[in-house]
Amino acid sequence: MLTLTDEQLQWMASRIPDHRKSPLGGRPPVDKVKALRGIFWILDNGAKWKNLPKE
Repeated sequence: MLTLTDEQLQWMASRIPDHRKSPLGGRPPVDKVKALRGIFWILDNGAKWKNLPKE
């Protein structure tokens, strides 16, 4: 099981470019750290995206 610290997640999130706003709207931006936690949870558990916990 891979456990990343908040500091490590913040470091990775700082390297992801910010979301560009479209004049047509679109999806609202997502917290980068939260998205990274979800990605690593999926990779660690071998689960499907539909099984990702809401929190």
